[in-house]
Amino acid sequence: MMTAMIGRFAGVLVVVAALAAALAPVPPAWVERQFARGWFPPLQRTLTSASNAVPIALIDVLLLAAVLAGLAAIGSVILAPRGRRLAALGRRAAQAAVAVSLVYLWFIAAWGANYRRHPVSDLVDFDAARATTEAVVALNETAIGELQRLRPGLPSAIADWPDRHRTAAALEPAFEKGTVLLGLPAPIVPGRPKMTLLDPYFTRAGVSGMTDPFFLETLLASNLLPFEVPAVLAHEWGHLAGLARESDASFFGLVVCLQGDHAARYSAWLDMFERTLAARGRDDRRAAIARLPEGVRADLRAMAERSARDQVRAVSEAAWRTYDRYLRSQRVQSGVRNYGEVVNLLAGTRFKEGWEPVLKPAR
Repeated sequence: MMTAMIGRFAGVLVVVAALAAALAPVPPAWVERQFARGWFPPLQRTLTSASNAVPIALIDVLLLAAVLAGLAAIGSVILAPRGRRLAALGRRAAQAAVAVSLVYLWFIAAWGANYRRHPVSDLVDFDAARATTEAVVALNETAIGELQRLRPGLPSAIADWPDRHRTAAALEPAFEKGTVLLGLPAPIVPGRPKMTLLDPYFTRAGVSGMTDPFFLETLLASNLLPFEVPAVLAHEWGHLAGLARESDASFFGLVVCLQGDHAARYSAWLDMFERTLAARGRDDRRAAIARLPEGVRADLRAMAERSARDQVRAVSEAAWRTYDRYLRSQRVQSGVRNYGEVVNLLAGTRFKEGWEPVLKPAR
């Protein structure tokens, strides 16, 4: 009896702790000092190093365990004696609440608290007044010039590009430099690019990659084209660096790629060209695309054909609605629009030569 009471009391404490973690107003300065620059960096190095040593995605193991546990719980309710099914359902519901609370607390402690840290715009010399339409069009013009310069030196055939693991190895020095340029705690262990059982969902929803927030591993969709991999990989590594907001991780990823080799820079400028093209009028967009070398236009066509082939509209829309609600629950008020905010961040940030962001003076 006493053991059962202690167990119930502990379960209540876990649920209360999870609710407090979700709802308590924690100052960003405290999160930045105690979490983002405190216990998170050594934890990231430990978890990512451990997950890198395992060839499979550990989050797949976690998801399979959750599914099996759920099926076992449902089975126990169904198989309970007729008069005890309601009581069995109540016990399983209480156990599920405790399990979900434990997983949420793990999420917050391992990575999720990064949503509450200072955004990148507080770290760099950013002024929203600089992010005009003209500034975005100027970025698009720069992207056109860089794509014209870089594409001829890259493989024309998809099969001739390096695989993901070689791409990751080539990107690591730029990742280290990008971490220093943004003044983030170093070192950060880059994640080994992995496949996942979630891949059918990724490809149909139009998801290019994901950072596992429990084991801090890097997951990439199988249908990424090789010239997309550097930008997506660097973005996911931005999440490993503790930048939870999508705009911040994208900004970090582009900065990293622009410190990288020929292929990494091309990947960044191709991404930036697509992101900034909407600032032009319809006819101007067509003219801008026409100025690109045929190799770049072929890459853009390959990306469009991949999306048309693999994406399922209903799945994609449901996925983005769900992710929008998730981001808002983590206090990212703009939801999935946060992806697009990287354009304003790029246009409003002052850079030195070599696309090195100027940092604000230390506070």
